[in-house]
Amino acid sequence: MTSDVVSYYPNLAIRNGWSPAHIPKKEFCEQYEWFFDERRKINKKDIMNYVYKIILNSTFGLSIDKNSFLYDPQFGMQITINGQLSLMMLYEMLAESIPGCVPLMQNTDGIEMIIPDEYKKKYLEICAEWEKITNLQLEHDEYSKLILADVNNYIAVNKTGKYKCKGRFEFEDLALHKNKSFLIIPKALFNYFVNDVPPERFLLENRNIFDYCAGVKIKGDWAFHETCVENGELLQTELQKTIRYFISDSGCKIVKVNKTDKRQIQIEAGKWMQTEFNQFVELPWNEYDVNDEYYLDKIYKEIDNIQPKPSPQMQLNF
Repeated sequence: MTSDVVSYYPNLAIRNGWSPAHIPKKEFCEQYEWFFDERRKINKKDIMNYVYKIILNSTFGLSIDKNSFLYDPQFGMQITINGQLSLMMLYEMLAESIPGCVPLMQNTDGIEMIIPDEYKKKYLEICAEWEKITNLQLEHDEYSKLILADVNNYIAVNKTGKYKCKGRFEFEDLALHKNKSFLIIPKALFNYFVNDVPPERFLLENRNIFDYCAGVKIKGDWAFHETCVENGELLQTELQKTIRYFISDSGCKIVKVNKTDKRQIQIEAGKWMQTEFNQFVELPWNEYDVNDEYYLDKIYKEIDNIQPKPSPQMQLNF
């Protein structure tokens, strides 16, 4: 089971009548609730729904920003501390009442828990009791599979087949501010855990060069330097401040160099070589010279982190 509180932090303020101390409480809460009600009228796929979400959430965020006109640390702490304690209360109510339950994780506004099928009704009854106590509302769903690295990074598949990817597992419909580097890795992980596709096969069947690329940028006194060996000679070139590259077998080494103190930092540590790819050039796949070993290494490290291989001793005991 997964249960999320509807618009949690804004509703904690609205339902409890909290406001920044220097703003009239009645007017603040009425305006805050108006934005909440307007958002609920709009389909979640509509961009305006997201706009209202940002207005609601940033109002809380600005309350702990000392440069904001909404700044009031007590208001901000009222929301965060009560929010986490209330969710802990829900977790406790469920864990104490449902035999055989397995708490999985609690994030900012929701919980995930494995329960025996026969206790689903009991689970929902407890949640309804919590809603009455807190004057908040929960939304529920059932997962058929949860691939969990940690509370911020997971893949969840519900019983209708819809899925949600979070953190480093995200790869679809990414917002403009999200990092789109090396998308081949989360795509391969999703297909491994959800569709049982081996990573080696997935890479062979997915040869979009952009999925193998990463983007990096620098500011200030730093510069990108590319070091290559051509015809036995060592060549160094300064690159632009924003670059795109992929890992290749016979590429170059790209480092960040501080122009003031000459410090150098490799953008990919170790043996891995890079090919700068700021300008797209369409080539037969083998001519890109992509190093599949690098990507498979990253994919299998994540798989082993989530699904550790049993040690020989463990295998013997089983």
